[in-house]
Amino acid sequence: MVHPLTVPGTPARDGSCVEWSAAGRALPGEAVSGDAALEVDLDRGGALLAVVDGLGHGAEAAAAAERACEVVGAAASEPIDEVLRLTHDALTHTRGVAMTVASITCSGEMRWVGVGNVEAHVLRRDRHRSRRTASAVLYGGVLGYRLPAVRVSTHQLEPGDMVLMATDGIAPDFTDDVALADPVARVVATALKRWARPTDDALVAAARFRGTQS
Repeated sequence: MVHPLTVPGTPARDGSCVEWSAAGRALPGEAVSGDAALEVDLDRGGALLAVVDGLGHGAEAAAAAERACEVVGAAASEPIDEVLRLTHDALTHTRGVAMTVASITCSGEMRWVGVGNVEAHVLRRDRHRSRRTASAVLYGGVLGYRLPAVRVSTHQLEPGDMVLMATDGIAPDFTDDVALADPVARVVATALKRWARPTDDALVAAARFRGTQS
């Protein structure tokens, strides 16, 4: 099942090892946002996650992001580099997008990569604070215009780890002071309110790895 997220607060489904939510808003004065987030249920409770940033803002950026989400949803069972290629091919007559994709299994293996400037980081609790333990490799390019050669990275998640993803409408410090114990919907809503830039569309997504659920 595909879950394009337009509002925060989406709970983990029964049996899922990933709890996921996103929060975003359009550039002030615009009716629609070119930023989008997507979660696709995978076999055995895993998930494919994507955050998309259509170039520019307004209706054309939103149309490119929507088309990218459609392609990712249909291709979610393919390897991640193939998901990127299919998305690139489908966007040749659009504004194009930046996109980061992550696939998480219930064993904790995450495969992820980005084209463009959608940041993604893993946060882990360390004593009384959170710290980054990994960041997605981002390759220069624009899906729909120039698809670079990419190498998909693998990272092992531990229960309680949180994957935070954000478009460039969010300031780079968005992983500071994240309360990892909070529900993911609260995490993204707080980050959006605190770190959204006033000059662009903005979106934050968070996925907590819950481990295998009994």
